[in-house]
Amino acid sequence: MSNESQNIESPCVGVCQYNEEEFCAGCFRSAKEISEWAMMSKEEKLKVIEILPSRMEDLF
Repeated sequence: MSNESQNIESPCVGVCQYNEEEFCAGCFRSAKEISEWAMMSKEEKLKVIEILPSRMEDLF
């Protein structure tokens, strides 16, 4: 894993509660995205971060 991929901070806000679709109510990531975050490339992390606002709108 490169240092570059580590420069993208996790969007975790410490509120880890999942809804029926298995999205976290705190950061809006899926359980899979959360578990794979440390292994994702910088590009993969940026793609996840990019879709979080639309997930938040869909869920709330």
